[in-house]
Formats: sequence, C-alpha cells, structure tokens
Amino acid sequence: MSKFLSYYNLFPIPDPKEFLGMAADKDIGNVITTLARNVVVILNISTHKQLYSWSMPEKLSAKVVYDPNSQKYVGVFGNHALRIWDVTTTDVSKCKKLKFQKSIAHVVENDREAIVLYSDGFFQCLSKALESRKDQKEDTAEQLALAANNTISKPTVHTLTNGQQVLTYFMAKNATGEFLLQRHFLVSNQRRNYFIKREGVRLTGHAVIEGDAGPQLMTIWSDKRIFMLSLAERSHESSPGQFVSMLAELNVESKLSLQGLSRNFVAIYGANYGQEGASLLVYNTQFKVVNAKQYFKVYLDFSRLWARDEHILLAMGQHIAAVRYRMNDELLVDMLGSQLNETQLAPIELDHINEEESLEAAIKFGGHARTQIRPVKQSKPTKQILAEVPKSDGIAIAFESPEVSQQQLNDLIKQHVGGEIVQVDNGIDDVNVTLMRNFFDTGPQNVAVQSIVRQLERSGAGEQEISEKLLTLFIKTQNSEHVLMCVRRYTNISEHMLAWCLRYALDNTATNSLTNGNDMDTDENNVQTAPANDELLNAVLACSFNSVAIEKHLKQRLELSHVQRLLKHLYVLASDSDALLEERPNQDAASLGSMCTELQAFQWLGAIITSHITLLTISKDEELLASLTQWSELFQIYSNMLDPLSTVMPALHQILARRQRRNPYPTHWYGIERIKLY
Repeated sequence: MSKFLSYYNLFPIPDPKEFLGMAADKDIGNVITTLARNVVVILNISTHKQLYSWSMPEKLSAKVVYDPNSQKYVGVFGNHALRIWDVTTTDVSKCKKLKFQKSIAHVVENDREAIVLYSDGFFQCLSKALESRKDQKEDTAEQLALAANNTISKPTVHTLTNGQQVLTYFMAKNATGEFLLQRHFLVSNQRRNYFIKREGVRLTGHAVIEGDAGPQLMTIWSDKRIFMLSLAERSHESSPGQFVSMLAELNVESKLSLQGLSRNFVAIYGANYGQEGASLLVYNTQFKVVNAKQYFKVYLDFSRLWARDEHILLAMGQHIAAVRYRMNDELLVDMLGSQLNETQLAPIELDHINEEESLEAAIKFGGHARTQIRPVKQSKPTKQILAEVPKSDGIAIAFESPEVSQQQLNDLIKQHVGGEIVQVDNGIDDVNVTLMRNFFDTGPQNVAVQSIVRQLERSGAGEQEISEKLLTLFIKTQNSEHVLMCVRRYTNISEHMLAWCLRYALDNTATNSLTNGNDMDTDENNVQTAPANDELLNAVLACSFNSVAIEKHLKQRLELSHVQRLLKHLYVLASDSDALLEERPNQDAASLGSMCTELQAFQWLGAIITSHITLLTISKDEELLASLTQWSELFQIYSNMLDPLSTVMPALHQILARRQRRNPYPTHWYGIERIKLY
C-alpha cells in the first residue's frame, strides 16, 4: 500500500519546450535538472535548494547525466559532441569538446558506467566511445537525416536477477509513422524489436517498468485497456502483450505520463475523467489496483514523470512539482480487496478473466451473500435458541435444524478464532467462514448495514476505500454503534477519517467519561456517562496512524475545546495503570497483546501538540495550562527515571567492547614524554 504524504513546487521551468529532463545525481536526494538547452541545475529535493548550476556555451541536445565511473557530468551538444566536467568546474566552455562523427541521441545513466546511445540504435559505454570516436567515418549528411528521422525516448537500463543488464528505449520513425520498443542486452548485444500497434485505437501512455521476472512493457490505449508485455530473455510474447485490466480513473483520450517507481508499482499522470483537473495515481501492476491518488486543479498537456528515492517529480507546465510518497508494509488483503474470496471462481473462469471488462465484473459477482444468524457480541457461546425451532430428541426430530447448527458453529468460531459464517447461494462452496482480525469486532448489527458491508468487501474494494465510505455514512447519520464497528473491523483507516472519527467521538463523549468504559460514582443529579461513547473514543485512539500525515487533518477538525479534553483523556491513559486501550491488530504487529497504551498516548500527544502548537502557545486558558503542566510534570518523572541509565550505557558499551573499566581516580598525577631534539 502506498500513500502520498506531501506535495510542493520544487523549481520553475523557463520554457517547457526547452526542458530536457531529470537524472539522478551522485548524492542521494539530489537531482540533475536540465531546465533548458543551456541551463543545468542540481537541486536537493528535500531542502528545495539549488546546489550547483552551469550555463552552457552551446545548446544541449539531451539531458545531462552523471557517470559514476569517471565521477563527472556528461552533456551532449548538437548530437555530435560531448563535454565532461565535475562540481569544481565553473565554466563548462573551458572543458574540451569531444567530437563524434556518429549522431548521439542520448547518454543513458547507469549505476556502473554511463552509456552512449547513437541515433541508429548502436550503443557503447562512455569510456569505449571516447576511445573509438576518432575511428568513426560515418557520412555527416546521413547522420543528420538519421537523427531527424529517428526520435529515441525514455532510454533506461534495467538489471535482471542474474546480474545481466538490459537497455530499453522507444523509437519513433517519423518517415513511416512506426513506433517500436527496442531491447538490448549489454553483454551479449542481443537485440529485439517490439512494434507497438493496435488496430482502431490510439496509444495514450507507455513505459518500461520493473516486474517480478524482469522489465515489462506497460501500454495504455484509448479504449481504457492496459497491456503488459514481459521483456525477459526467453519471453516470446508479441507486442503489445496481454490485456490485464481497464483504467477507469483517468481520461484516456488525453495524453498520459507513466513512470516506474519500484517493482510492480507505476506512477500515472493524466486528466480526470468527466471533470476538470488532473490526477497522479500509483498503480499496482501485480494486483491491478490504484493504491494512491493526488488531485490537481488543472491538467497540462506537457508533463514528464521521474522518480527518485521517496519522491515523484512531475514536470508539468512551467514548474516542477515534488510529491512525497510512502510505500507501507501493508497487508496484502488491502491491495486485493478486503476479504475478497476467490474460491467462488471456477478454473475456466479464471482462464478467461482478461477477455472483457464486463465479463470480469460478472465473474467477480459471486451472488448475494447473506448471514443466516447475526454474529454474537460476546465471546462466550450463547445458549439462546430460537423459540420457534424445536429441539431434536432423536426420535421425532433426529437432528438439530440448520439454523441452530449454524448458530452453534458461529458461536464456536467466534469463541476461538473470531469469525462469522456466511451463506453463499451461487458460489462453489455453500458456506464460507470469514475470519475477523479484531477479537472485539461484532460485525454489522442490522441487515441493511450488513448487506452494504458484505457487498463492499466482496466487490474487491480495499479497506481504506470501504472505511471511507462507511464511516462517512455512519458519522453523518450519527450512528455511533456502526462507527465503532468500522473502527474495530478495519485496520487501514486513512488519517483523514481518523481525525474525523476522533472529532465525532469527542463530540459524543461526555466530559466526565473515563477510559475503558469504567463507571463513575454518580448521584441523583449527575447523569452517568454512556460507556459506548467512551468505548468509541478509546477505539479510535487505539488505531495506528502516521504522525506527519495526520497533523493537518487534526488542525482542521479539532478546536481548542476538543484539544483540551483530549489532553486530559490522554493524560489518564499515560498515567493510570488501570486505563488500557483495547488490543487490536495494526500495521506493525499482526497479533494481539502488542498494544502499549502509554506509547500510543504519547504518539497522539505529539501529533496534537504539533498540529495546534500556535493555538496552545497563545492560549491563556487556565484549565489548559493546568493540563499542560500535568504533562510537563509527568515527563519530568520519566526524565528522572532515565537519569540513572546515563551511567549504565557507557559501562554497557565497555562490556560489549571487552574493555575493563578504567579507574576514575588514577594514581599517577604526572606523565612522561620522550622528545627527540635535532
């Protein structure tokens, strides 16, 4: 699972038509940007600072790349000359101009040594190209015509699992209108051409990305179809490959930009379908799902994507935008769809699943799922039997009715593994057992909600999508019972929805409620707090979240009164040993018994203080200041407890290093040093 964390403008582009591209620098976090044909800038993505810049004496014909072998930068000038320089160079015009007879299309970046790619498709490593450049005797007119006719784009070097390197690039032949992908093995120099064409449709996006078995060609066409083609050495597939999915999130009539991020992940930028603006998607090619989406107000036809470390760089219009993303160690069930059961698909259906989108949708529909008996709320087996169902006596009624058997089986599963029985009418198996990851999850409490939840889970939607839809519905309808059900049932809840649920829980929790649903001593004039609301607040606080991603949502949702009440509640969680949050699976631990209430309270406290630092600083509320004072005293206690460990740590290092402890009071108060005089 991937998430977008932040988005910001990195650097302006003077003229989009003159922009040549970006390449990786020698230092992590830096990017070489060829802003124009005579301007090269090295930027740091995180700090947004310009580190180095050079003004070129002539116009560049390709982007500048870094050669790790010579540890210098290489630029192509006029397709027939190279200049090489390093960071200490102030004037590139003073560097020697290395002329070539052959037309140079690109210098391709590689982690071993840069590769010189010529316009005719021939390539050499940089060192060999410099040695053999004087032996070239090609005709100048021929080379100029070749460069004008063949347009080479997106050259990339891929490393296979066996260590072999493969060079791939796209070539458009302007004279014939043909568009093809060429694959070269660097060692054996084996070449294969893949002509990219389909009758009656237009190619809107293409890229070579990393797959499980090696590089893959990914193409998106004007009929929304996505094709994948393996470029492995022994692959004999023909272009464009196998139809794998349909892209419904973007308007395929407009141009799409694709860039591989990592294995089985690709970034796609394009116009929104049926509305204004554009979107940047992270698409999982293995499971054919969209993992993350970033919206933009305006779609710009000029766009180029590039990935570096944990950032996606998007050159669109007259600026370069940086989108920071994170690849979570998320559960596989969320990418495939929450509790999607593939056993309802026959083998013959799986063989033909890629033929048509409508057929795929029809096959995925496994019939209406219904639960005969609601899942019980208690972990103990219930003894309540339906009054209208007669008991078996072995004579008149030999066996128990199916309703009673299902009830008993459901109770038994709930007691030991936490699950529910689902009856499937049109599936291969008559009965499916759905395992619940949270022991406290009691499931939907009425038929209508149960039907909605089942349809969403069986449709293949991910947990984040399901929780967004259900929580929005239940919060707007003030359905606290099912808000609690969603918070417990799903582990991957977005930070946006967690902040909204926290606001809802605070608004529906009385100020005198205690943690863990404990009762308070009340008199006749004091109304006892409903434990369900307090239970909802603690369930939300038990959820795992990213502190950086949730800060802006907390700032939007919570007011000063909410912050004040939350500080008090978190203080009780951190200071009272009897106040415990319920155990639940999270993104870091898949088993129960791993929840630390104190650490969870400290994490929420840090997010609250960071998001409302300005409001907390200028506030003069005495009650708020008292709460902050309590927290300060609590942290002072922790600090005093950790002070004795300051002497233990050096001793531990000495033990590990097998050193004897030195005497702090040496007997020698003097030292002897020999000096040789000349």
